[in-house]
Amino acid sequence: LEQLLSKQTKNRIIQGCDEVDSSGRYRLRLPSTTFGVICDARFFDGGWLVIQQRLSGKLSFDRDWDGYRDGFGIVGSASDFWLGLEKIHQITSGGDFELAVELRNEIGTYGFALHSAFNVAGEDELYRLTCSGTEAGNLDGRIGAGHGELFTTRDLDFDKLEDVNCGEVYGSGWWFYDCNNVNLNGPYKKDNVTGRGIYWRGFTDAATYSRMMIRRK
Repeated sequence: LEQLLSKQTKNRIIQGCDEVDSSGRYRLRLPSTTFGVICDARFFDGGWLVIQQRLSGKLSFDRDWDGYRDGFGIVGSASDFWLGLEKIHQITSGGDFELAVELRNEIGTYGFALHSAFNVAGEDELYRLTCSGTEAGNLDGRIGAGHGELFTTRDLDFDKLEDVNCGEVYGSGWWFYDCNNVNLNGPYKKDNVTGRGIYWRGFTDAATYSRMMIRRK
């Protein structure tokens, strides 16, 4: 019975994670496409859709622009993955969304942040980030610097530093401003040169767990 229910959940088509009462994998239908997503029905009253997950370090997040645009990894409850910038844009363009971030640092301390506004523009705007500051949680700050950051990867540099590509230096794609605030897509283990991995300034240099989730308001 449990396997049957799991299969039914996996194949169920939804318009949003606010429709479900159980955490798991579903198929999200948007106007132009349908794809697999993970919904979390437990965290802060549920309704969350997972857009990034780092659990094991088995999947490299050192990808180029196309990889971050299209997404990578297996979208599953127990796997590492990045849903994809284009999917995140299409989802957040359909209404007002909030963002939740969960982290666990090197000594096992749990941290989270809730942001009341989150949006990612389309590729024609280089996936520009809009994100409010932390409204709740023990992680201070925000995932960007608050300046409408553009997405940067190792092969396309749109951060604010003239002579440095933060994506190349820190081995990941992210909404970098000056490389110094947050990078949840960094190496799973702390880099010997930069001294950073999955990074949130003031909380962790190399988190062992990371999850980003969005929810319609």
